[in-house]
Amino acid sequence: MNKLKKMLLVSLNLGVMAAAVGCGSKSDSTEAAKSTEAAKETGATTAATTADAGQEAAGDSYYFQKGDVKVVMGEPADATLQALGAAKNEYEAPSCAFDGMDKVYTYPGFEVLTYGKEGGEYKISGVILRDDSVQTPEGIMIGSDVDAVEKVYGDVKDGANNLTVSKGNSELLIIFKDGTVSSIQYTAKE
Repeated sequence: MNKLKKMLLVSLNLGVMAAAVGCGSKSDSTEAAKSTEAAKETGATTAATTADAGQEAAGDSYYFQKGDVKVVMGEPADATLQALGAAKNEYEAPSCAFDGMDKVYTYPGFEVLTYGKEGGEYKISGVILRDDSVQTPEGIMIGSDVDAVEKVYGDVKDGANNLTVSKGNSELLIIFKDGTVSSIQYTAKE
């Protein structure tokens, strides 16, 4: 892929992530609390069954893992969010990238982005790693050097400030600054 295409891909990925958090206005915190409470009431059996299905799909795609919870791109969000526990912050806005609403859940070190139609099922659209307290299942984190990334994901072209790899229905974008990882973003390819 030539440099112009890579830069366009990076811009597009950043635009999708920015759209998920940057368009629209914040919803009423009461509505966010109702959504969280409704997710808690779904029941452990449903959550476990959905989580098991997500575990199987993870083998075909890049995924983020926090503890025992795999966050799989394109999979239903409810069971995953329930397994992750209460978010530090939640944000909901009309989607600029999809038909429906975007919801962003902020956890220590990372954010989970979801999309869906109001009143319908939400799916995982992305994960953004924010600091070095979390890492990819392959051991790459913010602050890792280019050599470590290349050993795991393949060569970074000379002079490139990013690497995008695809697997299944997911993409993993790793952005570098001064030879170290400055951003890691998972995105569903839908």
